[in-house]
Amino acid sequence: MEEKKEVRPEDVRAVRLGHGANCSSVGSVIDTLFVSAALGGAIFAAICAAMQTERVVVVGEEKEAPKKEDDE
Repeated sequence: MEEKKEVRPEDVRAVRLGHGANCSSVGSVIDTLFVSAALGGAIFAAICAAMQTERVVVVGEEKEAPKKEDDE
């Protein structure tokens, strides 16, 4: 078996904190693509919902407009 060695400070190039701290560059690209696709889909859905037209339905009985003397 191989003997385990301790990590020395001179062996460390950088320490990353936060989301994706230990991810590779490819993982970061995949995360970015996923977030941009989700955001783009949400924006597309909002635009489609804003452009949708609704049919107008009149409810109730229609009353006759009073006739004016000039209309005859």
